[in-house]
Amino acid sequence: MIVQGLAVLFLLVGSDSLTALAGARAADALAALRPDSLSARAGVRPAPAPAARSAAARRANLADTVTVLPGVQVERERVLSEARRLLPTAFVTELRSNVSVRALESVSELLSEAVGVRVAQYGGLGSFSTVSLRGAAPGQVTVFLDGVPLTSAAHGVVSLGDLPATAIERVEIFRGLGPLSLGVASPGGAINLVTVSSPGLREIHLARGSFSTWEGRGSAGFERGPLGLLLHAGYQGSAGDYRYLDDNATEYNTADDSTKIRRNNRFDSWSALGSLTWQPRRDLRLRVREELFHKAQGLPGLGADPALSTRLSFQRALSLLEVTREGAALVPRATLRLSADRERSRFRDTRLPDRGELGTSRHDTDERSMAERLALSFAWARPAPWLALECAGSLGRERADTRDAADGLPDPPPSRRLARGAMAGLQLRTPDGRLVLHAARRWDRIEDHLRSLVVGGALSSSDVARVLDSPQLGARLDLGRGLEVRTNWARANRAPGFVELFGDQGSVTGNPALLPERAENRDAGAAWRGRLGRGEGALEWARFRSDARDLIVFVRNSASSMKAQNFGRARIRGEEWSARLELPWQLLLTAAWSWQSAINQGPLPSFWVGKRLPGRPSRQSRARLEWRAPGRAGLRAGAELEVIGDNLLDPYNLQRVAERRLAGASLSIAPFPAALRLTLEGKNLLDDRAVDVGGFPLPGRSVFLGCTWRLAAGAVPRTEP
Repeated sequence: MIVQGLAVLFLLVGSDSLTALAGARAADALAALRPDSLSARAGVRPAPAPAARSAAARRANLADTVTVLPGVQVERERVLSEARRLLPTAFVTELRSNVSVRALESVSELLSEAVGVRVAQYGGLGSFSTVSLRGAAPGQVTVFLDGVPLTSAAHGVVSLGDLPATAIERVEIFRGLGPLSLGVASPGGAINLVTVSSPGLREIHLARGSFSTWEGRGSAGFERGPLGLLLHAGYQGSAGDYRYLDDNATEYNTADDSTKIRRNNRFDSWSALGSLTWQPRRDLRLRVREELFHKAQGLPGLGADPALSTRLSFQRALSLLEVTREGAALVPRATLRLSADRERSRFRDTRLPDRGELGTSRHDTDERSMAERLALSFAWARPAPWLALECAGSLGRERADTRDAADGLPDPPPSRRLARGAMAGLQLRTPDGRLVLHAARRWDRIEDHLRSLVVGGALSSSDVARVLDSPQLGARLDLGRGLEVRTNWARANRAPGFVELFGDQGSVTGNPALLPERAENRDAGAAWRGRLGRGEGALEWARFRSDARDLIVFVRNSASSMKAQNFGRARIRGEEWSARLELPWQLLLTAAWSWQSAINQGPLPSFWVGKRLPGRPSRQSRARLEWRAPGRAGLRAGAELEVIGDNLLDPYNLQRVAERRLAGASLSIAPFPAALRLTLEGKNLLDDRAVDVGGFPLPGRSVFLGCTWRLAAGAVPRTEP
């Protein structure tokens, strides 16, 4: 794969004919920018010579005449961000971190600001947490880090607690459908987390808060000619010893309830990032990035029966090489991406001699996974005024190696996955750019080579090949005055992961006969962006529907094991509203509201048919109001309220969590010139101690104090709904 990447790189850099063609086009453009050429195109005559001006003055004295030239009206399409350029018809939310008045901001809190996003937490800061979009299961949402997929066969569900929170600069959320050029399309959409990238940023941040929580981060870089270097380091940790209500696993008996302190809940995470950019020519850029992440934590499990000695450590090393060559006219924009992801997870549960604290078996696991991917894309932005084209291809391989020194069983051989994919897409637009039609399709061939051990230690081999077909259609119409309408249709699949296919040698039994999950998504809505007096405003509304089939569910296989099975269908539909308004008196209001209905349509198991899918609140809303006082002190204040509707925790709809309200407030001041800022923040001020997942308590009221020193602070782009 490395040799293939270098070969493509040589072709990109050494295409002399393409360079000559691009240079000719640039020369034509410069010639068109000459003053005489510009004057002629605008209908304005060039300035006359002095003698001619004298003659004209004499004629003007004889007859006072005025020549009125017709006005020149220039219309241009609104400039799209990189995320919206990839999918111009989709409903995309872009959020920047550290923009709101907050002392400490986690990835879960940042994602929760977007409409249609549901984050489920298995505890407080740093705990295992998942994200779903528009009611789709967490495993159906692909999570990317700088365009590299973290969702893999070994990790079908990405935990938000295992992401470098201090290094995240912004997030791009694609609801309903994701860019096919990034990778395999997933039924629930995609989330791309973008790390810090500006070499001119020099910043130090330190935060301290409740439950012995600390956060620190620092970024620095420089630019010298064609070279740019950026370094970042961050730490986040907490004891997590908050109080919670223990119902003693007897939900309907309140007589044995008590208040306890969460134990074995400490975590410490470190992250480091290095980025080197080299741009020898205006049309050529090479970027190398290395991201390291390490986390060590305790796993307390359920609140009613906590585990006191279980430990988990996780490490990730992500390497990325990206080469981009800009195009012009018939020369496409070419991008080569070569990535390597190495992960290692170690879990220890050996305190009890006969069983584990979190299960029926003792475990001392050492799991290693590897993923390598080569992707090459070509994009013709404007081969014709009405046409844009894109095509891409990718090669990938994954490997998972699981070892357990405490289960008393031999370790299975590694399992592997090979993937090959290709996509093609086009955009048609009217000459004025008001109507845009989008069509794309992706084909992927996935080959799984599974190796597992069955009863008696015999080796079981299974080789399965699957072909995934993912088409997309979309349209966007600009109605003028900042109003536009959009509609999309997509079909996507999710291939089962290694745990679902061959189990974990413990409580999960593999099922190589699983079919990929399938979903057909539709949405339609409108968006408006324009002026509101002296400020600006943006509104967006969307209605969506998703029909899913062959859903993968873990069901009881025996008294001590579970097995993944394909079960029936589900229908999810709902509406989304979001707003961002700049109000008088330096007020900024952001709000999001969503409603959804997620129903299990079976047919198996029959006692789940017609029930609501668990973990999907029917209603969820969030509003935040910020005030920025004029003056040099930089005083800022903010308040927010999140309302989460009633939530069901089991497929039979017996365990219900009532509606809850989470309120927060913050105050920030810059006593010196904008280099230094102090922020005080309170979270969950109403002290609502609820749960997202049955038996895993969440923290109550907490307070944090942050201090940020920024030497080079550029203009921060606004957050878009």
